[in-house]
Amino acid sequence: MARRHAIRTPTIRTAALALSLLTMPLVAGCDDQSAEKTGQEIGRAVDQTADRAGEAAKDATAKAGQMLQNAGEAIQQKARDAKQDIKEAEKP
Repeated sequence: MARRHAIRTPTIRTAALALSLLTMPLVAGCDDQSAEKTGQEIGRAVDQTADRAGEAAKDATAKAGQMLQNAGEAIQQKARDAKQDIKEAEKP
């Protein structure tokens, strides 16, 4: 059975939480303006990561859809071929 590689929202949330926890000591040692700037930079980094993950998921979904469509077309072609073979076999 094929493995599915999917990016799940909880994974993104976990990564964002881990990133924010790792930067807490940096923010704690800063003044208010520096902490706000650092927080904004962290927020941007998390947003960019989430956007990239979303784009990757869309690409994977599109590829999977194309593969399913190709498989469906191949099945239909095999069915047409089998029908044709049966008709030819029935001819005297």
